[in-house]
Amino acid sequence: MQYQPESDPARFLRGDDEVVSLISRWIAQVLATARFRAIRSHWPDLHQEVQGRLLESFRQGRYDPARELRVYVQGIARFTAFKAMSRWSTRERGNVEVAEDGSGLPATGSGEENLIACQLARRALELSSGECSGLIRAYFLEERTYGEIAQDSGSPVGTIKSRLFRCLEKIHKELGG
Repeated sequence: MQYQPESDPARFLRGDDEVVSLISRWIAQVLATARFRAIRSHWPDLHQEVQGRLLESFRQGRYDPARELRVYVQGIARFTAFKAMSRWSTRERGNVEVAEDGSGLPATGSGEENLIACQLARRALELSSGECSGLIRAYFLEERTYGEIAQDSGSPVGTIKSRLFRCLEKIHKELGG
């Protein structure tokens, strides 16, 4: 796909300072959220990785100008940060001490709550249908708003809210809640 010469993707590809700065701020907004505090020391590397992914995406024409650029950029930033968290948590998981009670659960210490939350999230996604899984990923993992999800799916915002609520309610029951 060829972008219009004055479009933001084309200007980013040319290295236009104004667009590069704007996109850099959008990336920083995502990385600075509480969700990614655990990988704070990696933010500069992640920022660079996100910019590289955007550059590649724009070069290959994967961005659809009909979509909002900020949402696209921040989606790539969240995806990149989640992949990084997964990589680093997998490495750190080998260093988690196991409780002496024979349960096989991690001993109390740093990362325990994150590990449990990750396991619960994985289990919840396994239990959910394809539509529910997509909604959960979009809302919680990609941190998209109801409006953004509604716009992409072509459904009203209220419908997205009620579908997500029903999905979460069903998962809660299946997890014994």
